[in-house]
Amino acid sequence: MKKISVLAFAFALVGFTAQAQEVATENAQQPAQQEQAQQGKQKVAPDELPDAVKQAITTGEEYQGLTLGETYKVQGAEEGAPATYEVQFINGEEQPVVVRFDETGKKIES
Repeated sequence: MKKISVLAFAFALVGFTAQAQEVATENAQQPAQQEQAQQGKQKVAPDELPDAVKQAITTGEEYQGLTLGETYKVQGAEEGAPATYEVQFINGEEQPVVVRFDETGKKIES
């Protein structure tokens, strides 16, 4: 009987630990999503980028050999300011490289 009680306690502990980790992961993701929304940063599909930005990505020699990652549309800080586009590339070392473009496909230097 003692073995059954110990075994039941062990299963309950494992289940509680897994649930706590899941909740912690969800809580960690929410602030990042909220922060992006507050900054006017919206994730978009690569095919939703303006044609000029797509052209700059495909013809730019510096982007050849890089894998296209996530793409974002970033609203201007001031009302009426033009949007910019943030494109993440992954290099051969699995390191993200972020490049920003204006609506005309011109690279924005940071």
